[in-house]
This record gives sequence, C-alpha cells and structure tokens, in this order.
Amino acid sequence: MIRYVRHNEIDKVAWDALLLRCPGRMWYARSSVLDRTGPWDALIDISACAIMPLPYREKWGIRYVHNPYGLQQLGVFAAEPSQQLTDGFFRAIPRHFRYIDIWINPDAPPSSSIPGRSIPQVNQVLRCDTDIAELRANYTKGHRRNLRKHADLTIGTDLSPGAFIELFERTTGARFGGSPSGSLAHIRALLEDALSEGTGQILSVHADGSPIAAACFITWEGRSIFFKSANDPRGQAVQAMFHLTDRWVEQHAGSHTLLDFAGSNTPSVARFNAGFGATATPYIRFRANRLPWPFRYLRT
Repeated sequence: MIRYVRHNEIDKVAWDALLLRCPGRMWYARSSVLDRTGPWDALIDISACAIMPLPYREKWGIRYVHNPYGLQQLGVFAAEPSQQLTDGFFRAIPRHFRYIDIWINPDAPPSSSIPGRSIPQVNQVLRCDTDIAELRANYTKGHRRNLRKHADLTIGTDLSPGAFIELFERTTGARFGGSPSGSLAHIRALLEDALSEGTGQILSVHADGSPIAAACFITWEGRSIFFKSANDPRGQAVQAMFHLTDRWVEQHAGSHTLLDFAGSNTPSVARFNAGFGATATPYIRFRANRLPWPFRYLRT
C-alpha cells in the first residue's frame, strides 16, 4: 500500500535502506541530499520496496512539488519497477500539491493515463569499463586535438566548495541567467557533505593563484555525477574543461564507473559531452497543473 508520509515522520535510515534495494537508485534521492535542498514529503510502499520523494515549495499559500536545483532525476524508485506501480504513485500524490514539475528517472516515467505533460529530456553517460587508451580512442578528433593543447596543464584537487561557488557564480551561473534564490547555499552544502564522506571530488585549474576552471564530481553506487562546472575566459583559453574531464576519465578508466554528465539539452554542452564518447539516455520532465482558476493560467 502506498502511504503519504510527511517530512517529520520519514524514517531516514529506512528510506536509505529502501533506496539501496532499487536497481535504478540515484544519489539525488538519498535522504541527506534531499534534506539539504529544502522541505520534502514522500510516498512510500514498504511491501513493494518503492519510494517517491516529494520536494515542495509554497507560494501565495499554494504548495507545489518541484525539482530542487542541482537534482536532475527523481520520481519513483522501486526494487522491481513497473508501469502499474509508477502510475499508482503518481495517482497517490496528494491533492494539496496543486502543481507538479519534476524530472523523472528513466526507470519510472508515468503513462499517458496520468494527467499531465511529459517533456522529453536528454542525459548523457559514459561507462569507464576499458583502459584509458581505448576510452580516449573514442573521443572525437576535435576533443583529442584540444587535449594536445596545453598538455602540461596543472590540475589541482584542493579547491574548497566555497571557492568553487564563487567561481561558479561569476561564470556558469551568470551565463545561464543566475541561480535560483538560495540554491547556491545548498549546492555548497552538498559539495561539503560529499567531500567529507569521500564521495565528492573537485578538480581545478589555477592561474596567478586564483581558480579559472573547476569541475565537481559526486560518485555513489557506481555512478559519478558531473555535478557542476565553472570556467572563466582564462580557463576557456587553455581548454581547461577538456583537461578536467579527461583527468576524471583517466582516474576511473577500467573501473566500470558510469560517468553521468547530468545533461544536456543545451546543444553546445551536449556536443562537449558526446565528444568524450558519451551516449544519450532519455528521461522526462513531468508537469501537472492542478491549480484553481485563475491561478491555473499563471504557470504552464
């Protein structure tokens, strides 16, 4: 039976144990990760070993389910995923959540019988199951050419989360129109947690004592998420992001770790990812508008 559980009633230890039993488990759905991003309730079916986090916000007194910044794929996680189970969870989302806008992991898209709109999204992944020579042979010629430039670039591993956030805010964050209010605080907290528990790594390039490019990776249960990156004009000039990504691939060659690029629908970023041999994997963004009139027309 699917139960709706409010945040203060969720047994976090039991939640994480259930998540570990799901073949499609993702770092995004860990209780400690969700806790860092804001309030969340949940749907839980103990008998089916299935869970669905419901991160939410409230505006004008109306509560809605949303995808926290930085968490790419949520939805239903189950030991034995099925369409019937997934649809049951979506139907069980309480009516007091008047709007739903979440990105769904590829194991659990709702069927067309669920009221709402499914918007195709693209992720890209690279499995590091061969040696580095073979992995690099699958890079595009352009990527290999860029890596030959500035081949002696020094890559550091000691950049702090705070310094990364400062770099990100003036580069990537600014280029994409700024980050949602308060989101960089939880991104910093997630990076601090990951570094503390040994699942996180920040690779960086410096010039004149300051970071000019950095890439953050979070590795959990055989999947390493390319979490966030930042690159200023000096970093772009020395092809820093090519070298940072290649360094991560070199470190994990032959490990069978899956590098999850966490995107992208942006064509230029998708080309960058694909240039390392990454393959596209589809997932969806699901939206359902339950708002009353006239609020229904304020969101699409």
